[in-house]
Amino acid sequence: MQAIEPPISIDTDVCVRCGLCAKDCPLGVIVVDKKTGSVGPHKKRADRCFNCGHCMAICPTGAIRLSRFEGQQAERVKRTALADFDAVKTVMSFRRSVRSFKDEALPQEELQKLLDVTAYAPSGHNERKVRWAIAATPEAVQRVGQFCADWMQTKVDEKHPLVQKLHLRGVVRSWRAGHDLICRNAAALSFAYAPVEGATPREDAVIATSYLELAASAAGLGACWAGYVNECVNDCVELRDYLGIPEGFEVHGTLMLGYPDVKYSAVPPRELNEIQWIEK
Repeated sequence: MQAIEPPISIDTDVCVRCGLCAKDCPLGVIVVDKKTGSVGPHKKRADRCFNCGHCMAICPTGAIRLSRFEGQQAERVKRTALADFDAVKTVMSFRRSVRSFKDEALPQEELQKLLDVTAYAPSGHNERKVRWAIAATPEAVQRVGQFCADWMQTKVDEKHPLVQKLHLRGVVRSWRAGHDLICRNAAALSFAYAPVEGATPREDAVIATSYLELAASAAGLGACWAGYVNECVNDCVELRDYLGIPEGFEVHGTLMLGYPDVKYSAVPPRELNEIQWIEK
């Protein structure tokens, strides 16, 4: 293995000098020597590599490694293993916001499997700074719910504009009566949070949460965006401390997760909003 320079290394015995890695590199970090045909880093751009992995993904012989991934190879995928458009459309359209869950905990390994998928979500400038906090048991979810109910009561006492907008009085009354409209008795809650500073922190966290939701649906689990909890968490210091959200970070995606207590069998119709086609 010939080390070109961090963070890229290329096995010259395996490389066939096709130049695909150079052609596809978003930042022009890899270039082809016009005289020799050999592949190497641009002398002034090598340190710009943001580890997107395009070079590893496009290399037909698996000759490229990135130091960030500690020498791991790219996983080879057969085209026949990919889902076609109709299969992907079915998964996405069949997804429902599940608000009724079985009284059954989710194994941590099941949650980890879903979270692993989110590592492949797009990220602005490939910063990949989204972190996760997981209330991984029904007991932890109930604690989060109590934090939120107390926060809501504070807003009611303050006559905050959110009270009417989000119907907080009714939600608090229901909570006290034993009806959980905050977390819906979910088995777990996921919190996607990111630094305030960055290329696209909010978008990155929202997309990662969407990946998690679709992965949960494909795995036969129920998921629903937890709007009340997400509204609370960035304003409630006690809840942030409980979840371990550091200073300078914000939560942008909160998801209820669990085994669904309902079973859907069809996809209802949806209307697509207006499209403007711009051609000139």
